[in-house]
Amino acid sequence: MKMLSNKYKRIIFFMLLFWILTGPEAISQNCSQEELAEMPGDWKPGLQGSTSGVSAADLAKEKEVVAKVFNIIKEHYEPMGCEVSWSGIYGYNPAVAKGWVANPYGFGSHFLRYLCDKEKPGQSYVDVSTPTSLYINFNEFHWVKAAEITDDREEQFFRFRSIPENKGGYYFFKEDVDYNDKIKKYTWLFTYDNKLPYRNVTKKEYLSNMKEIFNAKIKEADQNYAVIKDRNLTEEEKAYYADVNASTHRFFQEPIDKINEMLKNLGEEELSKPAIIQSRGDGFPLSDFVEMGKQYSDILIKPDLSYYNTKLPMSAPQMFCIVFTVSHGDPVFEHVYNTISKAIEENINQFKALLADQSQVTMK
Repeated sequence: MKMLSNKYKRIIFFMLLFWILTGPEAISQNCSQEELAEMPGDWKPGLQGSTSGVSAADLAKEKEVVAKVFNIIKEHYEPMGCEVSWSGIYGYNPAVAKGWVANPYGFGSHFLRYLCDKEKPGQSYVDVSTPTSLYINFNEFHWVKAAEITDDREEQFFRFRSIPENKGGYYFFKEDVDYNDKIKKYTWLFTYDNKLPYRNVTKKEYLSNMKEIFNAKIKEADQNYAVIKDRNLTEEEKAYYADVNASTHRFFQEPIDKINEMLKNLGEEELSKPAIIQSRGDGFPLSDFVEMGKQYSDILIKPDLSYYNTKLPMSAPQMFCIVFTVSHGDPVFEHVYNTISKAIEENINQFKALLADQSQVTMK
């Protein structure tokens, strides 16, 4: 019986060993990225930011709008192969612009894939970062806000690489985030009556602005040189700083002279045309005017506050944009792109309904 007992012990031992080697843990070692890509995902509330600069009444209204847009997204998209970290975006710094007529706020989400852990076979984890995101920004279109550019900003304009295409009821455009990458940015802009919340900067405005900048650079260089030259310097040091100041003068005076020439010789009709510029690539501080659509060119714009109805509450969404950044090539991100872009295109009216009714009035 004793030998029989030992026999059974050996059988039990090998059975346990076999179960350990071929049981659930071993099966779980076969983590499949393809299976993870088809796993139902989840919405997860992310960090909620500051609410500074927003009144309690406006904040309550803004949260209602964000809740509406979140419900629209959830109605048409169910996460798959990823966890979606989302949050409402409310507070802002009033000092970044002036003459605000509407608050900027919105909805933000990031798509974090489920990934197999290469260091821990059989285990998976949620990615910690992602290039794929969806933002819905109210009263804000990229850098254009419902406010004027501050006086202390050197360039009194913003640069766009492309302009949105009027699709009849909304505007759309696509950008390459990196010309050598698969990341693309898609933007849908919703406005009142197909109007735009910005205007083109004219060639005259651009030239005048750059002339002010270059003159300020020369003035700053002179002020710095005036402080330095009064110090107890060697003759060699004096000559060096004098040469640096003279070089700065030459560097900025040349484009100033060119600007003066263009302001004098170009007719008013030409100077009133939109400024589309491209850097010369040789270090010259003044960009050249080029035709619309030229690669690597910048279209200059600035906010147009005449677009806004100032009788509406600060929280009223008077325009908004959907900014969808996608890293193409990954099956999870392709599902995100195909599902959400289709949902937007097929439900344009549902999104347009988020714009505030202009018949609303309030006492500010």
